[in-house]
Amino acid sequence: MWFKVENKRSSTGQKYVVRCKSEIADNCVVEERPAKGLIAARKTAEILATTLNVTATVYGTDSEGEFVYGVHEIADGAASATSPIIKQLFAESATASLAFKDQLLANIPEDTIKGFASMSAALGYIVTQHKQIKRASTPQISYSTLFRIFCGASDPSVLSLPSDDATIAILTQKLADMPGWMWLSDLPGVGAADRNIVMPNVRPAKVTLNIDGELQVIRPRTVFRGTVPESGAQFMLIVQPSERRGFCDSVGLVYLEKDETAVVALVSRLLRESNPFKGRVVLVNRDLRTVRSRMSGRSWGDIIPHERARAELDFVAASVRNRDMLKAEGLSIRRGLLLSGPPGDGKSTAIECFVNDIAGEATIIIVEAVEHIRVVYHLAQTLAPAVVILEDLDLMTKSRDNPYALAVKDDVTGELLQVLSGGSAYSDIVTIATTNHPEAIDGALAKRAGRFDVHIRLGYPSDADKQRILELYLDRFGVNDDLTRLRLQQALQRDLGRLHLVPAHIEEFVKAGIKRARLAGRTPEYLDFEPGIEATKSIATAKPSA
Repeated sequence: MWFKVENKRSSTGQKYVVRCKSEIADNCVVEERPAKGLIAARKTAEILATTLNVTATVYGTDSEGEFVYGVHEIADGAASATSPIIKQLFAESATASLAFKDQLLANIPEDTIKGFASMSAALGYIVTQHKQIKRASTPQISYSTLFRIFCGASDPSVLSLPSDDATIAILTQKLADMPGWMWLSDLPGVGAADRNIVMPNVRPAKVTLNIDGELQVIRPRTVFRGTVPESGAQFMLIVQPSERRGFCDSVGLVYLEKDETAVVALVSRLLRESNPFKGRVVLVNRDLRTVRSRMSGRSWGDIIPHERARAELDFVAASVRNRDMLKAEGLSIRRGLLLSGPPGDGKSTAIECFVNDIAGEATIIIVEAVEHIRVVYHLAQTLAPAVVILEDLDLMTKSRDNPYALAVKDDVTGELLQVLSGGSAYSDIVTIATTNHPEAIDGALAKRAGRFDVHIRLGYPSDADKQRILELYLDRFGVNDDLTRLRLQQALQRDLGRLHLVPAHIEEFVKAGIKRARLAGRTPEYLDFEPGIEATKSIATAKPSA
């Protein structure tokens, strides 16, 4: 926009100079152009300003010396102008322009205004439809066309191999650098298995994994040309999405029929090698999955387990270890086990020992938080034999008799009902769930054979078991003083005997006493355990009076 600064003075001989500053390669460059006459000066200033995206100033010369005649300012508003005088001139110009526009509008007939409004609405509709049509007609390339472009003529066959997004992400990361594979980086998008096309607008989501303490964030790559090493046969590998938008659960293979066996064998082997979950312990927390070899170093010898819970978990472990023998007789390892009881009664500890006992012989999926339980079971089936552990099932699902529970819990309950029974059941998966409140679980889950076949209520240990638990921890931490052990046994029976204790209560007051003794640098004494015993009294539930 042009602003005239000097209204009275005129340049000698109508000769002007147009100057502007611009940054080129971090250097300040001054552009200067001579102009003869006001029209030429303004035109030169406009060309320089718009071309270089800077402010161009027109200077004139008279008997008093050089002066600023006018400025071509490219800023589209007074607040962006570089000079105070330009801001003032811009504001005055804008005010005059608005007054002129208001006068014009006042003179336009009302029917004409309505016509303009209708035309504007029609144009808005046309723009919206144009965007939708453009989106729908985004170029898509078919699998067969892709095969002919990169692998040669002939009609190819197509096959989908199921997998999971983490395995696919790791696989595609490897393939980009493997000999015999070409990542088609100029061809974005993922495949649609039902239509055999690549959709450029769909992008796979990033995969976040924590494998043995190493955090990995991987963006899957999507389209490759592969080569079978032995025969040199070429084929296409195309990543395909699942029902969850952005998550991939299969790879499409496009090949000549005669090469099918070699191609499927090659890609199946690479998928197995890339799988981070098979035979591992997997903690699922929505989009983050933590993978470990073992859950911890704890074993059955480190606890006094609930006898029936231990027997059922040993039965599950034996079924998994002898899966092939059972399968030969038409039997599956599918089973549902529900452990309930008060917090700290040993449910999670028993599961931890079971997991460490069977680690490496089955895939263990521990679900800490999830929105789509079917995705978990789909993953478990690809990793079978597998054990799915649902901690605090009552918090994850809801009873359908409770109208106030969250809708997302209702979705999880419905999905869980389907995957645990009927035609949708997964035969090579064992489900173990825990809850502190079994009454809050839908009866169709908790009380239906074929979903949870066994419900074990752990409850509070007997007096004899409490003494055994105490002795176990005293032996572990080397408390050998007979008088200290005797006083602790008496306190457990007398002072704590009127309370409902769980194994966690006993473990905690023993550990608290050991810590006090260690920090004081002495052999544990009874006085070291007294504060922990008092703390237990404050949190344990009193037994009902007889």
